[in-house]
Amino acid sequence: MGAPPVPGGGSDFYRLKPLKLSEKDLLKTIPLGPEGLIKHGVLSNGLTYYVRPNKKPLQRAAMALVVRVGSVAETEEERGVAHICEHLAFNGTENYSNHDLVKFLESIGAEFGACQNAYTSADETVYELLVPIDKPGLLEQACTVFAEFATRVRIAPEDVERERGAVIEEWRQGRDARGRAAEAHWKL
Repeated sequence: MGAPPVPGGGSDFYRLKPLKLSEKDLLKTIPLGPEGLIKHGVLSNGLTYYVRPNKKPLQRAAMALVVRVGSVAETEEERGVAHICEHLAFNGTENYSNHDLVKFLESIGAEFGACQNAYTSADETVYELLVPIDKPGLLEQACTVFAEFATRVRIAPEDVERERGAVIEEWRQGRDARGRAAEAHWKL
């Protein structure tokens, strides 16, 4: 290990000129990307959407439903509810039951894990799909899946009991040093 860099010495960091920012600069909206590339808006139900064309992967749509609530919104008695709801979405909804939703997605080429997944963090729950769009109607069907996730998740006692082990195992795996540090950080 060498000696730490000396101001004015050989480190590029010390050659950087100070940047003067005003409060106005810090409050500016950060652009979503190159001008005109991303289209976005808000639907009448309050859902904000963003659409950006991508060349790769070819004939696939990468989609995400971001629900702006996660574990930080739970009381101690509710701890884990957001996470179990995330799991239950793939088990059954009003229009899909007994993992039929997963079976449908796999039937169109969206493998579970690689092309359909979800996670819950402190401040959000995110559902992700990577679906083929080479046949008419597949994108619309994928949007229907998100509608099911957003408003029609079935929460039946037998479903909760079936998913309990998977959720507890994920929690246990997150009890490493990084997970404990994150939990301590988010503790209110």
